[in-house]
Order: sequence, then C-alpha cells, then structure tokens
Amino acid sequence: MGQKLPLKTKKVEILDIGVNPISLKNAVSLVEKWVNTNKQYQIVTPNPEQIVLAQKNVGFKNVLNKSDLAIPDGIGIVIAMRLINIKNKILKIKNTNKKLKILATSYQLPATRVCGTDLMMELCSLAERRKWRVFLLGGKGGVARQTVKKLTTNYKLLAASYHGAKNIKNETANERREAIKKINQFRPHLLFVAYGAPWQELWIARNLPKLKVKVAMGVGGAFDYTSGRVSRAPAWIRKAGFEWLYRLIKEPWRIKRQLRLAKFTFLVYKEFLEKRRLVLPN
Repeated sequence: MGQKLPLKTKKVEILDIGVNPISLKNAVSLVEKWVNTNKQYQIVTPNPEQIVLAQKNVGFKNVLNKSDLAIPDGIGIVIAMRLINIKNKILKIKNTNKKLKILATSYQLPATRVCGTDLMMELCSLAERRKWRVFLLGGKGGVARQTVKKLTTNYKLLAASYHGAKNIKNETANERREAIKKINQFRPHLLFVAYGAPWQELWIARNLPKLKVKVAMGVGGAFDYTSGRVSRAPAWIRKAGFEWLYRLIKEPWRIKRQLRLAKFTFLVYKEFLEKRRLVLPN
C-alpha cells in the first residue's frame, strides 16, 4: 500500500511563499480525500512569475500562503526548492568535506513540477470515475464552452458545466452574483477558475465561503490548452523544463512576463547566498 497522506502537507518557503513539494499522483490523492470531507479547500499553482508578482501584491501573497495546496508549477520552483534543501542541510554541518558531499547529493530532492493543466485533467478523469460534478468558470471568447465539450468527449461520463467571463478586472456585483448563482445551482465537487493570476486566486478566496463547492483551483490558461485553442509543448520539452521557452517562441508577447523569471532567479540566489549568510566551501 502507498503512504497515507494527511489532509495537509508541509510547505517549503520560496521568497516567503509556501509551496508544497508534492507529486501529481499525491496531489490527486489529496484532493480525493478532501472531496469526502465537510470542508472547503483552495489549490493554487505558483510559478516563478506569480512569486515575483506576490512580492509587491500583499493580498495575492496572503492568498497563496493561506491556500491548502500550492503545487510547484514551474521548473524554477523545483530548482529553488532543491537549493533550499541544500542550504538547510549545509547549515547543520560544519565539516567541509561533508558540505561538498551534500552539494553533490541534495540537488536530487524528490520534488517534481506539477503543471496546473495536468492536475486539472487528472482530477477530471477522477471525477468521471467517482461521479463528481465539475464546473468551469472563466475563459474568454467561449473557451469555457469549448473546454467542457472537449472534456465530456474525453471523459464521456463526466458531468460538467461552465460560465464564461467578461472583464474580470472590472467584474460588477451583478456579474459576480450571476457566476455564484450558476455554480451553486450545479453544486460541483470541483471548480476550476481561469481568470489568470492573481485575479483567479483572489476571486476564489473571496467567494469560496458563498459557494457550494468542495475544492476550487485557479488554472490560468488550462482552458486554452484543453480546448485545443493553444497548442502545448511536446511532452519531452515539458519534461526537460523548457515549456516556458516553447510558449515564448509561440507567443512572443510573453517576453515581458518572462522577465519575471530572470528576477525570480536573481532573488532566489540572493536569498540563498546573502540573506541566510551562507558561505559555501571553496
């Protein structure tokens, strides 16, 4: 039998943002437990871009840290967790030779990237088997409807519904009430919100107590990928950790957003080498 997971898992702090070093399989198992409780849960998908954004957006930062599960959605997040693991081990050891050994072995921390789109698809597959209802909120230009059509084609027994989005940045009270009404009429077990960060995370945090939902998750561009509107990188590119580069080539307008990846790298190494006053052996 596999290891039994508690309802909460420990987080690793990256630039004061907690992220769970969890696998896709364990994330799915955790959600399955949650659906069978009487509580509500929020899943977030922090990547380097979001963590940099959260440094100046206190509300977003609080939501990320209060989430029940923060999956490592980005190879940069995984690398940062491995560096933190090295740092924590070295700080406990004074012997230089042992420090060198730690540097050689600790980088293999069993933390893997968990893509939000992959988690959504795995949960939809589970929902079909468990006869759960799934609701999709957000997406532009009818993409939520297209995504539901795709999902119910792939998972023929899946019960799914949707509500599209207008301009979420300027959502009116009436639009919010309408979205909440449609969700509650369907009474989904799982809610996937595609408003983009940080709006989707903030929307869920503010409205979850009003919703008849067990688990809610912000999924960013997952509807675009799932519906086929935007092509995903081949599996080998995703596994190698270069999906961000593939997306940049396909969508050059992302260059401004990708600059946050460089800033994230700088901030992580700065914390690793300076903030903790860690001196590595020569």
